[in-house]
Amino acid sequence: MFRRLLIFLFYCLFALGVIGVCLVLLFPRDKFLGWAASYLERKLPGIELSVGDIKYVHPLKLRLYELKLADDQHEWELPVDTLLVTLEPRYPIEQIGVVGVIFGGDLSVDLGLAPNSRLELRNLQVSEMLLSELKLIGQAMDRPIEGIVSLAGRATLDQRRPGDVRFIGSMQIKEFSTTLKKPILEQTEVRFDQVSADLVLNGGVVDISTGRALGPLLEGGFSGQIYTASPLGRSRLDLRGTISPQPALVDQHPDLAEPLRAYVNRYQTDSLPYRIEGTAAEPLFAFENPD
Repeated sequence: MFRRLLIFLFYCLFALGVIGVCLVLLFPRDKFLGWAASYLERKLPGIELSVGDIKYVHPLKLRLYELKLADDQHEWELPVDTLLVTLEPRYPIEQIGVVGVIFGGDLSVDLGLAPNSRLELRNLQVSEMLLSELKLIGQAMDRPIEGIVSLAGRATLDQRRPGDVRFIGSMQIKEFSTTLKKPILEQTEVRFDQVSADLVLNGGVVDISTGRALGPLLEGGFSGQIYTASPLGRSRLDLRGTISPQPALVDQHPDLAEPLRAYVNRYQTDSLPYRIEGTAAEPLFAFENPD
């Protein structure tokens, strides 16, 4: 009995070794790339995929290089430097693990099929992604944007309607900066050391809560909604929050000292309430009187 078991294990290991060698030496690169592109087009109508190169990595892994996802109208484009796709033996074939590099940051996520033809992204983590490389955001806001972004959460995507994306999670941005189309408190550029918020995306609406921005000149909070549109620059904004000018701001602009002091005396608060409306390309900023 024991001898038969050893023989069985030997042949199993031998077969796995042969399969592994065949995958490494004879991996059908071009056929796989063609199959992957056509499979995605069937599962996600309106989405185009291109892959620069692909290699098999032992065991049960594929490394893809220079991926590019885009809609068939080329209104948006998502380039990915590299992806390592791992088939997880503990789970059904419908789930895979993915790690990669996107916009200069690290990506990791577990992909799986959910009911009602939805693709589920579990344990989604994006670390140290560069805002300057997201050309879509800069073009939508019609200004340069700098920062280092990290995201964490979970998401689902309808395979039949790629635009139907749901996400719940959190965001952090370090070293955020962007220019302003109109000066605010004598500032033509805004800089924050850290920005954070909780996000919920559902039905094209981004709900933002517990937003916080900390910087050397300004600190504040924010919340509200972004109603996404195509092109992205037409997305409507409905944000509210408060700004607290820091002493360094008054040191740079002494003319602000008197009006800020008058505001504090009148409303008994040094937090200036504001709202942002309009569109992503043409935001409208205004201060409000406290309630």
